[in-house]
Amino acid sequence: MAKGRRMKARAAGSSGRDHVSFWFWFFALFVTAIPCIGWIMILVWAFWGDNASRKNYFRAIIAWAVLMFGLWIALAALGFWPLIQHAVQAHLPVKK
Repeated sequence: MAKGRRMKARAAGSSGRDHVSFWFWFFALFVTAIPCIGWIMILVWAFWGDNASRKNYFRAIIAWAVLMFGLWIALAALGFWPLIQHAVQAHLPVKK
């Protein structure tokens, strides 16, 4: 059955080059769980290499991280807006 699928994939023009093995994902999930090293490897795997599937997956991880960071900044700014406004007004010249 698997041989038939491989033959169909080759006939369709796909070389199977973008196949990512179970063991790579096993290794990748382990490495990305390591603080600092994980983010470095996410960047490496997202922008270098020939495997389009792997690159797209790690680019999606980066996109989600940027989105969550932006949301966190927005919520922090909204939550601290009264303090920010008070600090700005404290530094403005007093009108008489």
